Amino acid sequence: MSDENTCKQLATLLKVETAVMLKHLANHKWFQHIEGENNGMIDFVEKYGWIMREMYCGFSCPDRFTCPLAKEYLPKEEKRKEPE
Repeated sequence: MSDENTCKQLATLLKVETAVMLKHLANHKWFQHIEGENNGMIDFVEKYGWIMREMYCGFSCPDRFTCPLAKEYLPKEEKRKEPE
């Protein structure tokens, strides 16, 4: 895999996603009538993993203006700006 197709912030992204998921997991399981932590985590990631990645890569990642993977998640107005 080429270097430009590798997320350099993956560990941070996963840490953020895990923190969000664990914060909301009990309520998610209750609302979705899911038993078991693993089943709840799987369902949470399937339903919300895409939006957590979009939020992190498009709004929070420190490399979002230079990372080819994150550029697709930048808001339209940010795509026109030069990085600071």
